[in-house]
Amino acid sequence: MAHMLVEANDVCLTYHEPTAETRAIEHLSFQINQGEFVAIVGPSGCGKTSVLSLLAGLMEPSEGEIHIYDDKKPGYMLQRDHLLDWRTIEGNIMLGLEVKHMATPENRAYALFLLDTYGLSEFRHHYPRQLSGGMRQKVALIRTLATSPELLLLDEPFSALDYQTRLRVADEIHSILRREGKTAILVTHDISEAISMSDRVLVFSSRPATLKHEHIIRLSGDNSPLGRRNAPEFKDYFDMIWKELDGYEKTSAQ
Repeated sequence: MAHMLVEANDVCLTYHEPTAETRAIEHLSFQINQGEFVAIVGPSGCGKTSVLSLLAGLMEPSEGEIHIYDDKKPGYMLQRDHLLDWRTIEGNIMLGLEVKHMATPENRAYALFLLDTYGLSEFRHHYPRQLSGGMRQKVALIRTLATSPELLLLDEPFSALDYQTRLRVADEIHSILRREGKTAILVTHDISEAISMSDRVLVFSSRPATLKHEHIIRLSGDNSPLGRRNAPEFKDYFDMIWKELDGYEKTSAQ
């Protein structure tokens, strides 16, 4: 039986500004089990990133509750890698451990093990400017994994990469997260990316965000994201989600 890791119950979020209030999230409920990879898609500006901020504990919901059944804080991977230019790659992957006062010999050894396992150990004394965009994103992921979070929050982590690099890095990062047994929530504007990487896709409405549709993704053949894009069922999922999102965009534009 699957163990539930994340639960959002009737969550609402209102941004209070000097001249107005903006409702960002409206009565949002969902659950995510341990080991799942879940993608969130929705119209631009609908509040997807706000949901990640709530899950990360950076904000509190205005109403409702969020539970993460794990003692550790989630790991958060942003659109840009935010590597420090003056630190080596080794220095960068140790940063999270240092900030969280977790830089024990065991944890530092684990971080170096991850660097070696995923093919970056030869670059440990390089600086970020010497690495490609895709390699930098892998370093950012290893920095996040080094603190051993059970849950990974991925906010458009491939959007700054060119298309070919994006496909390859998405494949590599998906493989790493599966191998490490992590639970992941991916926010993306890319429907194909959402379908190819995830076990489930949550479709949000236009702002204020609520859960309108949920798709359990079952694709035959190769289980890598690149392979899944060639599955015969892929186009059907894409067409369904495209129509759902297109309907929201047209409604909000009227």
